Amino acid sequence: MTVGFSMRDSRSNLIREATIEAGSPIRIEDFFRKAPEEAEFITSVSSIDTNVPAVYKLKLHYDVVFNETVTLKIEDTVSPTGEGLTRNVLSYDDIPDASEMVTNVNDLSGISSIEYVSEPDLSASGNVDAPVRITDSYGNSSIVNARFIVTKDTSAPVIHGITDIKIKKGEKPDLSKGIYATDDLSKNVPVRIDASKLNIEVPGKYKITYTAEDDAGNVTTAISTVTVKKKEEKKNGKDQKKSTPKPKKKTTDYGEADKLAEKLVKKLKKGSKVETARAIFKWVHKNIHYVQDGSKATGKKAAYKGLTKHSGNCRVYAYTCQLLLKKAGIKNMIVKRYPVTTRHYWNLVYLNGGWYHCDATPFRNHPKIYFMLTDSQLDKHHQFKKDKYPARATK
Repeated sequence: MTVGFSMRDSRSNLIREATIEAGSPIRIEDFFRKAPEEAEFITSVSSIDTNVPAVYKLKLHYDVVFNETVTLKIEDTVSPTGEGLTRNVLSYDDIPDASEMVTNVNDLSGISSIEYVSEPDLSASGNVDAPVRITDSYGNSSIVNARFIVTKDTSAPVIHGITDIKIKKGEKPDLSKGIYATDDLSKNVPVRIDASKLNIEVPGKYKITYTAEDDAGNVTTAISTVTVKKKEEKKNGKDQKKSTPKPKKKTTDYGEADKLAEKLVKKLKKGSKVETARAIFKWVHKNIHYVQDGSKATGKKAAYKGLTKHSGNCRVYAYTCQLLLKKAGIKNMIVKRYPVTTRHYWNLVYLNGGWYHCDATPFRNHPKIYFMLTDSQLDKHHQFKKDKYPARATK
């Protein structure tokens, strides 16, 4: 049976403002208490995206009784959804952004923020719950539970290669030869060498202190002894005269670094210059142990040390990368920190049509290489005099 209404009854039956949830269909029935069968929209509603909250004016028609304008409100009142993740971390790790601790986040109107309800405390071992609040563009929010499984590092690193050294007066010892540190959790633990009391011009015994500190602040100290002996003298009749020192033979051909670099690059070469450069920096980062020895070696001398002794300071890292990149046909140059608080060196590398900052030297709380960074991405360890170098890439 057809439902019919008079003009007066039709208007009293009309709902002039209707609200629907975002994503729902627009129905003629929402605008009547009891919808007449002949009622229809004059306004085309097929083009309205109901996924987007908004307000619309629509025209309705009911037979010859009336044409009326009504208001449609589309609102989002549904909270977003998501799932919390579980992550294994060390107690000294930086707290990841809350967005990294959730997955399968979904909301019709879009997410405006993802944040911790309160910052998690990762200082002690064990399971740490970390509630994360997800809020959409219209203020609807939900809380999902993420979790950290925290391991506290209490083991100090181990220093390898410590030996006592004997030298002649005036001879400069290589205090970093064969010295490196390992740790059960931290990678590339630097070894600092304190030789401040050593005087190679005065015979005697001197203590050299080696210190290694891991990312958690655990410290190991080791001591070696450098014995400085008097130079040998020879008798000439009754008089004793110091023997004329023979000129030192050059025992190291630093040109050998070229052959070593060429051989290594053949193994590291990839399908593109970017991937080849990345492989070079990863190799240097992984295979050279950091030693803060005060050496000022540059060029092939520093690269030779990196390729043969697998230890050295930031100069060794930078110049080893420089030589390997050169053998791979990749343009690069050395960058020096400025202003100089403590000296540091790294590489500018020409990749994908622009100059990028790359650094294989290990830093505390930064276990990976610095690769293809722009000026804006650099940290406090990489300040430099910008006008001394070619224009860098910006993206």
